[in-house]
Amino acid sequence: MTNDDNAPQFVPRLIVDDGDAAVEFYRSVFAVTESELNRYEDGRIANVELSTGNGHFAVTSSIAEVNPSPLSLGGSPVVITIEHPNPDAVASAFVDAGGEILIPIEDRPYGRRDGRLRDPFGHLWIPGRPL
Repeated sequence: MTNDDNAPQFVPRLIVDDGDAAVEFYRSVFAVTESELNRYEDGRIANVELSTGNGHFAVTSSIAEVNPSPLSLGGSPVVITIEHPNPDAVASAFVDAGGEILIPIEDRPYGRRDGRLRDPFGHLWIPGRPL
């Protein structure tokens, strides 16, 4: 991977029904730090940047007409992969914080230890590492 200032930078934006609860969930699971917090006039999160390690993502509160949440759509077709040295610890933190395990963390025949999780906001995650 190269560091090219002219290369595009992708920042996933997770749409959630309750932005404040989502920030607390991601803080407890990933130990994220937050920056660039902006709120709508009604107090909901319009945008907050969350960082952990060398990655970051954003969270935005749902507005049904323009930003529907996965829960309002019946689920998410997107899965976020997390490279982590201890995917079992990530899964445990997810469950402790209110998420659920969809596919248990196990050694896979394709050379990874991983599984699939769903956070309380409908987003899907695969924490894993190479074997």
